[in-house]
Amino acid sequence: MSEFVLAKVEIEETAATIAADRDYIEPAVTAIKAARAEIERKIRRDDFFLTTLEPYSPEDDDGRVIHRMCEASSIAGVGPMATVAGTIAQEAMEAMASEGCTHGWVDNGGDIALLLESAGTVEIFSEPDSRSACALELEPTDTIIGICTSSGRLGHSISLGNSDAAVAIADNAILADALATAIGNRVAGTDSLKTCFDPFKEIKGFVAGLAMIDGSVSIHGRLPRLVEIDHRPERLTTHSKMSAPRFIGSYDSSPEVGT
Repeated sequence: MSEFVLAKVEIEETAATIAADRDYIEPAVTAIKAARAEIERKIRRDDFFLTTLEPYSPEDDDGRVIHRMCEASSIAGVGPMATVAGTIAQEAMEAMASEGCTHGWVDNGGDIALLLESAGTVEIFSEPDSRSACALELEPTDTIIGICTSSGRLGHSISLGNSDAAVAIADNAILADALATAIGNRVAGTDSLKTCFDPFKEIKGFVAGLAMIDGSVSIHGRLPRLVEIDHRPERLTTHSKMSAPRFIGSYDSSPEVGT
């Protein structure tokens, strides 16, 4: 098999880091382009799909990507575009897995789909001048999982809340993205951390969540162990034309990290 690489990809608004053996990068890029094309066609047909913050019912002749976005967003009670980054990451990771990839990830601006043969860490949040960061210590996975982040203060995604970070781990990145948005929408202050997970606790496929605001943290479900790691800004996935230096959502499988 070819060498393991980290490929930085920018396609219109999409900025992604694809990590896998080199042979799998092209299928991932092809999947990103295909998912974007389907979403763009849908928006041209109905621009309400782009703007609504409420669940959206797809048409029978909409493609698979649109149906997946609508299903996950309906479960979480958010608009379909709340899942767009996670959906693109999931489609790309599935494309790599279908070609035989057993270890890799797609980080689409902090919304990550991953499949791991070995342990690694996901950096969740860092102050801009900090040399260290909080991270999730991940075990190997049997299937693709999603780890997605929303914020009311950082980055470019729409949030109705005020969280520093709202993280959701789910069976796939599409659902994780929808849930991260929905959880973040409920975080207005430290008191809301007590109830921000309540509507979502029974959702099938929701593995764990973490919400942070003003130094306070709330955790739900089977959250991986939190560890402190060195902040590595070179691993961030941000768009060159829409940089957000305080938003962190990078994955790192280097063996020295988290040990």
